[in-house]
Amino acid sequence: MRQAQALRKPLRGPWVWQLLLALPFLATFVATRFDYPIHGDETTFYPITLQFAAQPVPSVELLQSYEQIQTPLMFWLFGLLGRAVGPELWKLRAGIALLSYLTLLLFFRLCRARCPGVKPWVPVYATAALALSPYYLGTSFYYYTDIPCLFAMLAALASYLSGHRLGGAIAAGAAMLTRQFSAFLPAAYALASLMTRRPSGIDRGHAITLILPFAMLVPLMLLWGGISPQNRLRGLISQGGYIHPEFVNYLVLATGAYSLPMTLLLVGEIFQRQRILLTALLTPLFWLAIPRPNPESLNLPVKTLGYLDIVLTRLFGDHKTIPYFLLWVLGCLILYEIFEIERREPQKLILFSIAGFFVMHLFAHMVWDKYLLLVLPFVFLSLARGYARSATFACARLRPEAPGQGVPR
Repeated sequence: MRQAQALRKPLRGPWVWQLLLALPFLATFVATRFDYPIHGDETTFYPITLQFAAQPVPSVELLQSYEQIQTPLMFWLFGLLGRAVGPELWKLRAGIALLSYLTLLLFFRLCRARCPGVKPWVPVYATAALALSPYYLGTSFYYYTDIPCLFAMLAALASYLSGHRLGGAIAAGAAMLTRQFSAFLPAAYALASLMTRRPSGIDRGHAITLILPFAMLVPLMLLWGGISPQNRLRGLISQGGYIHPEFVNYLVLATGAYSLPMTLLLVGEIFQRQRILLTALLTPLFWLAIPRPNPESLNLPVKTLGYLDIVLTRLFGDHKTIPYFLLWVLGCLILYEIFEIERREPQKLILFSIAGFFVMHLFAHMVWDKYLLLVLPFVFLSLARGYARSATFACARLRPEAPGQGVPR
């Protein structure tokens, strides 16, 4: 209840941190005007956006077969932006940078609501850890779909946690219309709702909000005859196989690497002896599905799995399986701590969201550590909550007892 009330309040102070969060974006704009060579996925995202900008309402033919596998909401909205202010790439990048800043403010608000009673540096630290993570920083200054999707997901999470079911459903649907991989969030909310209330206890309005995010995607799926447009990429994806436990293992070890800043807050809780022994019993799961490059049938121009894979390959070469394993162990310990934190929460939304993310990638067509960006805020929010709870408990134990409140001898 206190968390929901905190989320309903307007975002106020500490204003100095809001200003500091804006400085990297302002500095980048002053230094570059967001005018630098086109990069990576921009080479396909930008031409598609120009196609969507040709008319206010995209044609059925364009929606059916544009050359990408991702849902089209960002291309359409930024196409409208291009029609309004001009379609130059730097202007679209500026829009992404603005959304990135708003995403950080929203994450800070969520973190502060989940960490009541602790000093302000905890939400600030968690927000800085997210902002400085390699992929958040990188995708904030290029015309990629990651930041718009993440903004919609955090808006949905804030709405769900504050009790605004309709707003949460619309935001979750917007996230799915930007990237299908965000489906784990509305699915987690539906599961959490069914577990806290029996199906007979869910009224018609609540049921509609559970279905709405998926219903928003149904017209496109009917048009496509699947979950992505009918194009060359869809044919390649179908050749990549259907079950990939090695993808899940890679994302678990990436969780260990990218969550290190937050792990420092909970070293004593995470590295308990019995948890390490339990993780040791799970090690066959890693060795039976060691992470490997994405399927050759996808014909990807890049053979690595992301920044982490590049660094470990350069440092350890063919022996990178050992650091893979050590990071996988750390990732398992972090996820176990998250389970211990969230299972005590009356609302299991964050726990089910994180679990859903990993289950979903068991059936993904490829893996890239950038994909972890969609769930990293959920991981950080949970770890910050765990630290706030442990700090509050420690303060309660150290607080002197009032006269007459001690245990009688």
